Amino acid sequence: MLLAAVAALMFVLQTLCLKRLPELRSNRSLFGLISSYSTLIAIGSLLGWAIGGSPTISSGTWLFGSLYGAVFTLTMFFYTRAMNTGPLSYSSFYFSVSLMVPVIASMTLWQEGAGPTKLAGLALFLLSFYFIQIYGGQSGQEQRAQRSWIFYCLLAFLFNGLIPVLAKAHQSMLDGREAMELMLVGFLAASLCSALGWIVAGLKRKSVDSTVRITRSTLLIVVGVGLTTGIGNALMTYLSGRLPGAYLYPFVNGSMIVLLTLASAVVFKEKLTKGGALGILTGILAIVAVNL
Repeated sequence: MLLAAVAALMFVLQTLCLKRLPELRSNRSLFGLISSYSTLIAIGSLLGWAIGGSPTISSGTWLFGSLYGAVFTLTMFFYTRAMNTGPLSYSSFYFSVSLMVPVIASMTLWQEGAGPTKLAGLALFLLSFYFIQIYGGQSGQEQRAQRSWIFYCLLAFLFNGLIPVLAKAHQSMLDGREAMELMLVGFLAASLCSALGWIVAGLKRKSVDSTVRITRSTLLIVVGVGLTTGIGNALMTYLSGRLPGAYLYPFVNGSMIVLLTLASAVVFKEKLTKGGALGILTGILAIVAVNL
């Protein structure tokens, strides 16, 4: 439970770091950012792998790691584009409920049982997401979605849900081994995929300025994104082979949404709406139910 809570905290800090970054106005700058922190995570994983004795990496890890990296790159790309083209509240809601993908996969593919309290907790998490992201959203955000925004949201939902499924499939296949190696191969692949995207996007010359001003604070934030993303994903990979998915994914994702709502009120001085307060209360009840 403690490690799952730490993973949720890492993802909250990741989001706060991303919020501090300069606005990315082009595909090229977005791919460049993803490549930057993916490379940092890959370097950290490489050091951990070397300190651990440089064990042999199996062909299964190379396969799942390559898929993991490609899916991670697509997740971050489409989620950012969804936030840039449509209402943040609805975009975040789509992203959050992607936890349904690994939960359902755990119940069906891996035959993990879920008692009435855990199912009730999952339902409460979804209700919490609704209160915070939809009911608690600002009225100005309730605008008709464009086709491109819906497309981005659906793809972000799908790819974000596939990340833990790939990690759990890998850990199930290898009986909980090579979690560090999966991170190493995964973020090497993410770095290469996003670098390729940066190159391809650079070939398409547009009038929009694709440069991002690099300052010391920006570099520190990118390092922060790398650290929090790496630690969070490493913990999720490790825990996916040791905890039931019906418990792990709702707990981490639900806790993340609740904590982000609190952080928005405390750090960014955003007014907590009635829906936000109801969402936090419902989220706390959901955490209790999932842990029963």
